[in-house]
Amino acid sequence: MTVPKDKVFSFLSNIENLPKWSTKFVKKIVLTDGKYMAITPIGEVFIRLDTNEKAGLIDIYAGPTEDNMTPAYLRVISLPNDSTAIMFTFFQYASTSNTIWKIFCEWIKIEVENIKKHFS
Repeated sequence: MTVPKDKVFSFLSNIENLPKWSTKFVKKIVLTDGKYMAITPIGEVFIRLDTNEKAGLIDIYAGPTEDNMTPAYLRVISLPNDSTAIMFTFFQYASTSNTIWKIFCEWIKIEVENIKKHFS
């Protein structure tokens, strides 16, 4: 993407923007008692972002309880000529069936395209 890293990071690190790009997983974000909940195809889950702007790191945690959230990792990388790359790292945990894993992998492709469309 020919967009500066700080602009991409700012958009992706704002938890309220998740429904704009993570359209397959996050249908809606709700703030209740200071905690964010995501309405998803698999139900309502707690969701939290831990970010480090300098390193371009966005760790996305989601799960049925605050004590049972699994992470996904997003990295925003600065390239020459005000270009930016993004990199997702996901793991298939023991609790994730092969069927659900395949669905998640397909969703990631769509969500990356959503990010590209947002900045085009």
